[in-house]
Amino acid sequence: MKTLHEYIQALHLGKTTSVEIVTHFLHEIQTKDVYYNSIASLNPRALEEAKRLDALRLDGIILSQLHGMPILIKDNIDVIGMPNTANAFILKDHYPKKDAPLIKILKDAGCIILGKTNLSEWAYFMSDEKMPSGYGSLHGQVIHPFNASIDPLGSSTGSAVAVAASLISIAIGTETNGSIIAPCYQNQIVGLRPTFGQLSNAGIIPISPTQDTAGPMAKTVYDLSLLYDVLTQQNITQELSEHNKTYRVGFLNLKPFPNEKEDLHVLDTYKTILKENGHTVIDLEIPYAPVSNSETLFYEFKYSLNQYLKDAKHPVATSLESIIDYNETNKARLLKYGQSLLIKSEKTSGDLRDPLYLQLREQLLEKASLFDQLLKEHDCDALVSTHWLPESPIFGQPSLVYPMTLDFSNPLKSLVFIGKKHDEKTLLKLGYMIECRKKEVIN
Repeated sequence: MKTLHEYIQALHLGKTTSVEIVTHFLHEIQTKDVYYNSIASLNPRALEEAKRLDALRLDGIILSQLHGMPILIKDNIDVIGMPNTANAFILKDHYPKKDAPLIKILKDAGCIILGKTNLSEWAYFMSDEKMPSGYGSLHGQVIHPFNASIDPLGSSTGSAVAVAASLISIAIGTETNGSIIAPCYQNQIVGLRPTFGQLSNAGIIPISPTQDTAGPMAKTVYDLSLLYDVLTQQNITQELSEHNKTYRVGFLNLKPFPNEKEDLHVLDTYKTILKENGHTVIDLEIPYAPVSNSETLFYEFKYSLNQYLKDAKHPVATSLESIIDYNETNKARLLKYGQSLLIKSEKTSGDLRDPLYLQLREQLLEKASLFDQLLKEHDCDALVSTHWLPESPIFGQPSLVYPMTLDFSNPLKSLVFIGKKHDEKTLLKLGYMIECRKKEVIN
């Protein structure tokens, strides 16, 4: 399996074409995804688009570094000509009338939307009654690519599994609370949750207007950076290997949840890499109690979903209430795990001016500022843990997950980086240090 960067180089040198690359990935999906169930739908015009972009390349027109490269998109993001379902049966025939802003960016850059990926129904905001990650009433259950007994985690399961299983080089997921970081962690790929607002969340079937964001997934930091640069019109990739700054990195040990032996091994390995590159390591042992934002999300989900459905003008799914009622008509198919979160959301006012909501939101942000405060107090450029934590997405901070498998002894151990708002560059550079070391070990 080639990396995205290798495919780009092959295109540049004329050793392959976009048609050949798209044909390859379509074959991989059609032959292998019968087991993984990571793909919700394929773009019937993907090959036609590949031919068009190959012709532009021959004419000397290259739209971006991702010109002619296929990508998979989570099936809660609006793409013209394709259903957008959130893996909910009621939305099986929902065809958006316009592209989400981030899809327009990708298309303008010459990316080929190869298909849509499965997810946990309503982005895992449907039921708290033991609903498994990656399950939905429309397309069923996403399966972990390496061990069927392992939970694929989060809601962006299809995107993460597709990348991990080499059905694609790059994909887009979305996150409210950990739905990029968790599935990337569990499927041992690289994932970035950008700072909230860095990418537009318009055209995404919503949970939270204060937290929802799309984010890139790939097998390498370098590939992910290439995609992120296109999404944000930056040029971070060229700076990954620069050593013009030393970083202070705080290593989190959360009490009363001490790091296990395997965690300490992973953290010590990375500490060594940082020190060898001249960076400063700080051990931070702090009292910690996980923050829950479910109460605010109930308000936000009702409000934002009703707004999305109003704009979509779906004939059946006109409101959250209509979805709840529809699901009750076929409980065996549609409510295998219930809909408790939908019901709890519907019981709120759904008014983001509600004094109770505003009070809850203010209290939540104060608690969720923990890691932002640690960065400032200890003058750190980033924090590192072996756990994904709810505070960073609630507060809007960026996070990067990197599979920490230098010795391949802990296949489900990754590092999670937490950074300052709008400083994704630092996280990518810190992750790239591991990537370079891994190459040295392998070679």
